[in-house]
Amino acid sequence: MAILQSRTQTGISWVKESVALFKTAPRKWLSVALAYVGLFMMLPSIPGLQFFAFISILIWPVFLAIAIALYRNAEMKKQQNVNEIITQIQPKIAQLVGLGGACLLYAVLVSFVLNSDLQGLQTLIGDKDEMTESQMMAFLQTMFPLLLKLSLLMIPLMMATWFAPMLIAFNNYNLVKAVKSSIAGSLQYMVALGAAWIVLTAGILVLMLAVGIVAGIISAMVPMLGQMLMSFIVFGCLLLATALMLAFQYVSYRDVFRAA
Repeated sequence: MAILQSRTQTGISWVKESVALFKTAPRKWLSVALAYVGLFMMLPSIPGLQFFAFISILIWPVFLAIAIALYRNAEMKKQQNVNEIITQIQPKIAQLVGLGGACLLYAVLVSFVLNSDLQGLQTLIGDKDEMTESQMMAFLQTMFPLLLKLSLLMIPLMMATWFAPMLIAFNNYNLVKAVKSSIAGSLQYMVALGAAWIVLTAGILVLMLAVGIVAGIISAMVPMLGQMLMSFIVFGCLLLATALMLAFQYVSYRDVFRAA
């Protein structure tokens, strides 16, 4: 029980340190988050650029290593620009891309596993602009198990990649050792990582709810302005969540692999 409480406190302290690190340069970290969201969420969803989704998975570990290096340098008060960071990790880029390739392979395998569920969901949606109540219930009954399966299948991938890019880039681990160590570290600190995830997610949701209420009041008075404001709020919260998650990833890596 004492160990569980200690690990939970560790997770909460990681959240506090992540927020403190974000406060050191909010505009800088929001810019990093914007680059992350643009490269790995927005760009692959643009019609005609779906092929970039495969490229984005391959380069994701490289981007993450650069982003974490920026957070590390900020905490250590070390002056180093992005070009210098890229030069520093250049000997490791091939292995980082290899990690991205492993992620891509796993994503393909997951798509095969969930193929029948996705086809069933697509059949329910069809070309309908509106659904009846019974159709909506059938859609939800199919959607929830699919999301649960996807979440469970993504847990091993998240554990394997949470620390691996940094271990390759900064600790001179090879690809296999980095993945194994990332899984081991994630299992050892599962409670702390889970507590931090819950606190960060809850904090972002509470912030969105609070700001959303204000936007709703404005929307009632000026509908057009309220709609624009709501879109801005959602996007802003996405950037904030991304910046804090990157800070949390650095802080947890720093503490779990401090000795290494």
